[in-house]
Parts: sequence; structure tokens; C-alpha cells
Amino acid sequence: MMFTRSSARITFLLALTLIALIVPNLIRTSDTYIGEDPYLYSRLAEKINNNDVSYDDLSYSGRIFTYSLGQPLVFLFFTKFLPERFVVYIIPLIFALISLYLFYLILKEFYIEPNVIYLSLIILILSPPFIYIFTSYTKFTAITLILLLTIYLSLKKDKTSEFISYLLYFIIPFFGYQYSVFILLLSFIYFKKENNIKRFKGILLSSLASLIIIYLPLIIKYGFFELVKFDRYLKYKSLFSDLGSEFGTSIFILFLSFFGISYLWKFKYKYTYVYLTLLLFIIFLFFLPSFIVYINFILAYLAALGIVHLLRSKWESETIRRLTMWLLIIGVIFSAITFINQVSQEKPNNNLYNALNYLKGYDSDKTVVFSHYSYGNLINTIANKKNVMDTNFLYAPRLNQHYQDSQLLLNTRNADLASELVKKYNIEYILITKEMKQGLVWNQEDEGLLFVVNSANIYKRIYYNDEVEIWRIKE
Repeated sequence: MMFTRSSARITFLLALTLIALIVPNLIRTSDTYIGEDPYLYSRLAEKINNNDVSYDDLSYSGRIFTYSLGQPLVFLFFTKFLPERFVVYIIPLIFALISLYLFYLILKEFYIEPNVIYLSLIILILSPPFIYIFTSYTKFTAITLILLLTIYLSLKKDKTSEFISYLLYFIIPFFGYQYSVFILLLSFIYFKKENNIKRFKGILLSSLASLIIIYLPLIIKYGFFELVKFDRYLKYKSLFSDLGSEFGTSIFILFLSFFGISYLWKFKYKYTYVYLTLLLFIIFLFFLPSFIVYINFILAYLAALGIVHLLRSKWESETIRRLTMWLLIIGVIFSAITFINQVSQEKPNNNLYNALNYLKGYDSDKTVVFSHYSYGNLINTIANKKNVMDTNFLYAPRLNQHYQDSQLLLNTRNADLASELVKKYNIEYILITKEMKQGLVWNQEDEGLLFVVNSANIYKRIYYNDEVEIWRIKE
């Protein structure tokens, strides 16, 4: 009987995962990849394959090649023997299933009761960050699996697991220094709790060796990278998918988590390590809001605990208790459905792809195309053109200056000032999208640069469709 129940649960989890991760691509009306990441890593993988990793002449109209190598190397590895579309769509799905299993094993190592583990997995699958990570090949896809495997092996006591974990701690910095710092702090909390600082020292040495190999030459040659000083509001808005975030968690999962924390608080200091882990996540979110994708794992567990707590607790009003529980559960499901639809509409759509592809054929030279920086990677990859700015901020040249000038150009109605900025960055084309007109940059048809391109005679529209227009700057 237990086998039958267990099999039914596994079948349900598998079916739920397939639905959550495949449906966005099935209902997508465009045949393009979802998001900019697959295009970015396809381009970087090609550069690595051609041993062209000293300089990137497209990003920021030219910059040193300081990208994290982990993500494009994994992409390149799979594309060596698999079609690219398979790597973009199927590999993330396989990684998702392995990640779910690792999460299950991690919870089991902490002796979490089976019902809570089962609910944790369901909530995780329905969470927007999980759907975002594994619907397509994103910057989080491979490193999420590696982090989970590292955590699981760190919990094991045998020598083989310990040795492999050291190797993984060494590999993680190749995906980004932030992941290494994150996993080191997480490991410190655990090994401090276990009174096994000796094991942590080995982990620290392995990570530091890798960080020094990767980043010390950059620091010696170029100094420290410029800190991002813009879009702070947008970063914190991205914490919740319900507020339009690209990968934030659900507010309903957060509410359920509060009930889970309330349950743990009854045991006071028994779960100190959980509180410290939460505190660590919150600190990381302050500096790196994108790490909401990882706090989402512990929120899934706490939310599951919250559901169990609501089922077992007694309120003065049984009706209100049941109503509260079902509203939150339905909210989690509704957030997942809404987010699946949102992901399916992620750029680039066919209109944007066709416009950029037209631009690629219109001018064979790698000229500069100006747009909102969120389109920068697509301009590089699809149009094979230089951008003024994109989302790859690490060691970007004059990062904050590029942003300030971009904002000035987007928002000015002064044709002379616009011309000065166009000349400063050698801009030859301007890409304007419907998204930019509907809140990303402007809200009115005659705001800023929209007014300039339509009034100054040096701008000529060379392409137009329902969502995209391209303007050429006459000499």
C-alpha cells in the first residue's frame, strides 16, 4: 500500500513538473527562445569554441571578456553533441527533475516528515522562480543544480562525498563570485551548527583558490569592478512575481511561510540554524535581489510547514482558519498559472526577432544600435550589432556613465542634446519597442526621444511592425 501511495506521489510530482515547465513553450505564440539568456550563452559559447575570449566587440560597443564562464561552458558542452534547441528546452527540464530529487534528499537529511517534504516539492514546482529557472536555459539553470548537489554532498559524512563537494566548491566561482560567497556562508552556518569547522576550512580553501585564480588577475589588471548605482527600485520590485517580476516568488508562498515560521518559533532555539539561514538570505537579497530564486527553496519548505500547521492548529473560528488556508493555497496555484502565461510572452517575440534579423541583413557592419539596455544582448546576438549597454554589468566599461547617458538620451526632447549623445556613442540605429512605449521608458507618445525622432529630419524610420520600429540616423 505504501509503494502504491509513493508511486502515485512520484507520478503526480513528475506530471506537475512537466506541465509547469512545458506549457509556457507550448502556449508561446512565437517560435523564438524565451528570454535573452539562451541567445547570450549561444553567442558566448561560440566565442569560447573559437577561442575568442580576450575581447567582446559587441557588448557596450567593446569590452574586455569578463563573463562568468560556467554557464556558456555548460551550454557549449551540450551543444557539442545535441541540437541547440534541445539544449535550450530539454536540458533545463532534465536539470529540474534532478534538482527536485536533490531537494527531496536534502530535506530528508534533516529528518523532515514525509508529508511536509511532499508539500514542499509541490509548492516549489508551482513557484515562479522554479518555473523561470527551468523553462529555458537561464543564468540560474546549471548553477542551481550544482548548488543543490554541493549542499547535499556537504551533508554526507563519507569521504567520497566530501571529496566531490570540494571539487564543486572549486567549480562554483566559475559561474560567478556571488554564488561562491553565498554557498560559503550557508556552509559556515551548517558546519558551525555541526561543530565541524575543520571541514569548513577545507571548503573555504577550495573556494578561495578558485576565486583567486579567476578574479585576482582581473583585479590586478583592471582594479575592482564598478558597482551598479541604478534601478534599485526595480530590483526590489523584482522580488515578487505578483508585482510583475521576471522571476520573483509568490506573495502567497511568502504568507504561508509566515505560518511555517510561526510553527518553528514554538520550539525557540531548536531551529536557530533555520533563522540564521533566513537572515543570510535576507542580507543577500538586499545586495542581490535576484537571489530570491534561492530563498524560494527555503520558502517552499516553510510554506509547506505553514499548510500543515494550518491543518493541525485550532482557531477561534474554524471557518476563518479553513478560508485562510484555502485562499492562500488557491493563491499559490493562481500565481503559478499567471506566471506561466507571463513567461510564455517573454521577449523576444516574432516581431522583435524579425526586426533585429532585418537589421542584421540591412547593414552587414557591426554598427551601434541604441535601445533600452534590456534589449542589449538581443541586439548583439540576433542583429549582430553593437549596443550602448546591456545587462552584463560586471566590469562593464563606464557602467554608470553609460546608464546616465542612456537615460538622458531616452528622455530628452532636445534635438541638439540627442545629437551630441548619438555622436558620443557612434549610434547609427535606434530600436524602439511597444514595451518601451508602455511604461518601460515612456507613457506618452511624444515623450523624450519619441518626440525627437519624429520631429528632427536626421532620423529616418527604416523598419516598422506592430511592436517594433527602427530608426536610422542620417549622416
